[in-house]
Amino acid sequence: MKRLITAVAIALCGLMLTACGTAVPDVTGMSLEDATSELTSAGFVVGEAVYDEEADGAQWTVSTQEPAPGKRAGEGSVVQLTIVGPPPVEVPDLSGLDQGGAAAAVEAVGLTLGEVTQSYDASIPVSILLSQEPSAGVVVGKGSSVAAVFSKGPEPVTVPSVLGMAETAARETLEGVGLGLTVAQEHDSAAKGTVIGQDPAEGSVLPGSIVAITVSKGPELVTVPNIYGMLDPDDLLRSRGLVPKGIAIHGPIEPDAADIGQAYRQSPKAGSQVPRGTTVTYHFWWEAS
Repeated sequence: MKRLITAVAIALCGLMLTACGTAVPDVTGMSLEDATSELTSAGFVVGEAVYDEEADGAQWTVSTQEPAPGKRAGEGSVVQLTIVGPPPVEVPDLSGLDQGGAAAAVEAVGLTLGEVTQSYDASIPVSILLSQEPSAGVVVGKGSSVAAVFSKGPEPVTVPSVLGMAETAARETLEGVGLGLTVAQEHDSAAKGTVIGQDPAEGSVLPGSIVAITVSKGPELVTVPNIYGMLDPDDLLRSRGLVPKGIAIHGPIEPDAADIGQAYRQSPKAGSQVPRGTTVTYHFWWEAS
């Protein structure tokens, strides 16, 4: 008899515990974070969430729960939640990666590399990430794409023409667009200090590239030789870089004339400093025919 009474008491106690358990709060429509806080505060344990992209409701909110809202359960009971949408994924930081590395990084967490574009940048090396969207740390649905912009390196500079400029102006022009320069000098008919050549003369180059310019030293000066009394001085004049021009005089004989066929009355005069290529004229007497 005592055994029967004891068994009945135990059964009644179990029934009372079930009937007196805590009602499970209604967390449908809440975020997982809020639902977890609500259930934990009520003395329940939240199981591993199940994600369902086809469930009804706003993304990443509770669609259903088990036990259902209002049912009673003992303290520490597990409540299973179904969440609307794909599992959330935190976007990784792709800084310092090239396209291959970025693709591997996003695929490792269940994302994909989306639109890929390029942009010029003077500080980030070629092919390295400039920016990403969404940014690192943003939470997105598994399978989402991450757009990325990669560096094309410094933007090329159009080489300006400095031909005909003074050396100082040419230097300012080239350095003003981020180019360097080297300077060579050579004699030329152009005014001294004027740019007479450049390489490259046109096109696009990277910032910091060197443009070689050639600056005029002015005409090269040569000394006019004394050709008075010479027969046929043309070879001598040509050897000095001068252009000979003999004028035959057939009469009357000029007072300063040399012997027949010999040069006299030269211009410019002997000893003069003249630009290479200057014409030297002279007279020579020749018998009348």
